[in-house]
Amino acid sequence: MRPLLLLLLAGCLGLPVSAQRYARNHFTAGLGAALPGNDLKPYYQTAFSWDINYGFRFLRFLQADAGYDGSYKAANVEDYYNSAQFGSIRIRDFQTFIPLGGRVIAPLANGRFELFAGGGWAYIKYSEALQQPSQFYRVDCPVCNERTGYGYYTMFGGNFALDRAGAFRVGALTRVYQGHTEGLPVGSLITYRSNDRWVNTYLTFTLSF
Repeated sequence: MRPLLLLLLAGCLGLPVSAQRYARNHFTAGLGAALPGNDLKPYYQTAFSWDINYGFRFLRFLQADAGYDGSYKAANVEDYYNSAQFGSIRIRDFQTFIPLGGRVIAPLANGRFELFAGGGWAYIKYSEALQQPSQFYRVDCPVCNERTGYGYYTMFGGNFALDRAGAFRVGALTRVYQGHTEGLPVGSLITYRSNDRWVNTYLTFTLSF
């Protein structure tokens, strides 16, 4: 990770500050997979994942980020809750990641291509929730469990502009989360406090203006 950051920084320092205008606001959405590791590996599985991120670029090659990553069924929960009103309702598991940090960007080919790397702080949460029987009626789940914790993330990736102005971009992004969670078991994870790692990789689409 350190050599990549040094490479990007060197490329950025070589860019003139007076280079062409750049977009400051960047909204990114992505779909991909979340791969668990460390203490999670025997209990959790690779799961479908999604990403939403907002970035504010206060310099051409520096951006602040706030995002949301989510995944579904990594804990493979197959339990049911018997409600008085609707009978047996399935319990599902979700994983939530809130990354807050920044990135260094190296614009290439007059900004048509971008490489980036960065990192920051992360909030991590694993939870169980009922598959609600109706959008008009909500059933509480007294048996659903939850684990929360904190950590950090590192990230790297790149994108390619679809238009000359760079308003629409497609690319790829990987975030690596390292942290711990504690609380009640979610799925087969029975450790009270666990050291967790996730490698979340996405194909992304970005709107910039």
